[in-house]
Amino acid sequence: MKKNKKNFPKWFYAVPVIIPIVFFILLEILLRTFNYGNDYTIFKSISSYYPDKLFINPNIARKYFSNLNNIPAPVDDAFDKIKKENAYRVFVIGESSVEGFPFVANASFPRDLRRRLELLFPDKTIEVINCGMSAINTYTIRDYVPSIIKQKPDLILIYTGHNEYYGAFGVASSVLGGYSRGLTNLYIKLENFKTFQLIANTVKWIGGIFKRPQQSGGTLMERMVGKSLVPLNSEIFNLGVDQFKGNMIDILKMFKNAKIPVIIGSLTCNLKDLKPFISKKENGLPAADDVYKKAQTKLATGDSVEAKKLFLEAKELDELRFRAPQIFNSILKSLSITFDDPFIDIDSVFEAHSKYGIVGSNLIVDHLHPNIDGYKLMAKAFYQEMKKSNLLPNEAAVNLTETVQDSILNASFPFTQLDSTIAMLTIDVITGTYPFVPKNTPNYKLMNFKPRNFIDTLALDFISRKINLDNAHARAAERYFAEGDIKSFCREVNDIIADKPYNIEPYDFASKKLVSTQHFNEALPFLLGLNKMQPSAFSTKWLGQIYLINHDYNNALKYLAQSLQFSTNDFQVWYNIAGAYYYTNKLDDALNAIGESLKLNPKNVQAINFYHQLLEIKNKN
Repeated sequence: MKKNKKNFPKWFYAVPVIIPIVFFILLEILLRTFNYGNDYTIFKSISSYYPDKLFINPNIARKYFSNLNNIPAPVDDAFDKIKKENAYRVFVIGESSVEGFPFVANASFPRDLRRRLELLFPDKTIEVINCGMSAINTYTIRDYVPSIIKQKPDLILIYTGHNEYYGAFGVASSVLGGYSRGLTNLYIKLENFKTFQLIANTVKWIGGIFKRPQQSGGTLMERMVGKSLVPLNSEIFNLGVDQFKGNMIDILKMFKNAKIPVIIGSLTCNLKDLKPFISKKENGLPAADDVYKKAQTKLATGDSVEAKKLFLEAKELDELRFRAPQIFNSILKSLSITFDDPFIDIDSVFEAHSKYGIVGSNLIVDHLHPNIDGYKLMAKAFYQEMKKSNLLPNEAAVNLTETVQDSILNASFPFTQLDSTIAMLTIDVITGTYPFVPKNTPNYKLMNFKPRNFIDTLALDFISRKINLDNAHARAAERYFAEGDIKSFCREVNDIIADKPYNIEPYDFASKKLVSTQHFNEALPFLLGLNKMQPSAFSTKWLGQIYLINHDYNNALKYLAQSLQFSTNDFQVWYNIAGAYYYTNKLDDALNAIGESLKLNPKNVQAINFYHQLLEIKNKN
């Protein structure tokens, strides 16, 4: 006789599903409790010195470059954790050309744009956050977007595309996530979970037992090349096009849904003065080198129109695809129309400032990174589009023509000889290795560099990662100060301040140095900055004293009075207040102040003489 099948309750069937879910939730909580793995929060507080500021996570690159030892670092731009009511916040997203490579961040186009906006809108809190980083592409940018949206930006600027093939997770990259865009983006998202990191690390550890040790030599550019050849219109070429277009659609859709305006820039590169990296005849296409030589010949004979077409064709045929193919600009233009976003043809801007209308080493330092003039052109182009599209801060700007703006910005450009030498060495680092020279060739450019002075040595120490940029500038400033070169000292300190305006230390450092040697006028702007960030007895006292020396008695009284709020026991402050009152014809107040000074230091001969002088004047009246 057949037994009746036993009916179990519904929860019985749910248990096998619930148990692993609960297990992984508890495991995730446990791993987070013990701080296992990496925190991949995009924006976070990184220092107790700046509790009210957010930065791009300095370790975020580990999420995208897990197979590399030496990873790139983001720009350490800070912005307020709680957005101020008068703030105007812009995020600039892209790769190394947004970062400002090969220059320090002060020369990048986001910084140049910020300085222009600060000049024109002095009453606004201007925040231009540079999200550029070397060797990333649209996969990383796409991952950033939800976090950027949470920070309530007023505007997004985009300049991206050159790293699409060899950047992290690109279809030809050594950091390959696979050819499925959906799976790659899922993998990147799962990296936020500690449990996933544990599984990935375990797999990597097991695989490492049977794998040769990781090589960390060569430039980041060289190490990012996986499947190096990407022939025009090949399968891998088309995969890269699909990857770029798909991720860009996702990026623009997220911003559109959040109602955040976006400005998109086209890509530019060196066409005229860089021969193709890899040239092959295949698939019925000519060799890139042959086309490049024809372009040079056409240009030499005066046919610049045909030469330009051939230079562009040679770039398109270059199978080492470090320069984005022209179809990327077409995609960017098309998407700007689809999403109704303003579009800037950066390439045309560069062409307009290039001889024969062909971009070369006049504006590009290597294959695609602009020089300082190029970065300034980009900043100005984005600013002009912001103005044209009514995307500037919603208040009246200072009435300055663009010519006057340019003049002021150029005169105060925070870029010193140290920065210039660092840039020169950085260019030597990249152009002295593959793909600019054959693989495994020593970098003779760096090997042949011999420091000629202290600045050269500092720059080399920075390139060798022996010191950071702040330390390099501080040491340069100390040297200039010791040599009595106050102008150069101030330039170095101003460079540090421009790089990290939220840092109080350079203001304090310069103020005390300059006051101690009685360079009062040079100290004044640093004291004003110090006092704005953190008023103190020191800053207010010396501001008052310097204004008194400069015969600005109203400001002298203002700051000296503030100094008394910190301390009433400084006889010199009282003495200076007496002087300020005297010069503003407030004799009784001057006598009271000098009396307070003498109470604190009754043997001060100057104060005694001044007291008697004041009494004599009063008695005559």
